Amino acid sequence: MPRDRHVMRALELQRDPSLPPTLELDPGACPVLRADGAMKERLERRDRPPPPCDPACPVRAFFDAARAAGAPVEIDVGSGYGRFARGRAAAHPEIRLLAVEQEGARVARSDVISRRAGQTNLAYLVGEARYALEFCVPPGSVAAVHVLFPDPWPKDRHARNRFFRAPNVELVHRLLARGGILHAATDSAPYFAQMLGTMAADDRFERVAPPARGPDERTDFELKFLAQGKTVSEAAWRKR
Repeated sequence: MPRDRHVMRALELQRDPSLPPTLELDPGACPVLRADGAMKERLERRDRPPPPCDPACPVRAFFDAARAAGAPVEIDVGSGYGRFARGRAAAHPEIRLLAVEQEGARVARSDVISRRAGQTNLAYLVGEARYALEFCVPPGSVAAVHVLFPDPWPKDRHARNRFFRAPNVELVHRLLARGGILHAATDSAPYFAQMLGTMAADDRFERVAPPARGPDERTDFELKFLAQGKTVSEAAWRKR
């Protein structure tokens, strides 16, 4: 119940008319972003062409606006409560950052914080990151993809759900511009070892130093893990 009250409070705050207009991207009419069961089944099939992204898709509109402004785009996959996204956008006002998160209450909370701070280069999308990346993001249009503290899926039978698998790496490679960066961090030593192995097997990427991050660019999970004395591992790879 306390969690439910916090959720409702976050959603109510997001609708506060005294705040600047929301930065959240409404999936609206885009059939990919608001996929129902039938659409999800169609998106998962690989024996037929995928449905085209709707011309009114908010992700497409976000990228069109960034291109018109001459601003590089970065994507935060699984942004959680948005601490990294807010810090990154504040430290780099020249970029446009798209933070994608499945839990709407987390986005509502982060959206309110961003609006109060007057951030205009950060937008949030509630939904399945994989569908947005695969079907709505233009190829070769992304300067950096950040995957910070993804679910490690520690059980062997769940390992197929991890982000760092060949199909997802292929997808990131397609989206990154030449010289674009894939940036990752985790507190799971086995998962980090798998990340390194997966990326080392793909000679289209070269390992580089992770992007510098200030204190405000640490995720909530990261601060929690560090406070518990856990080891945080971080790496980055550049598209050749």
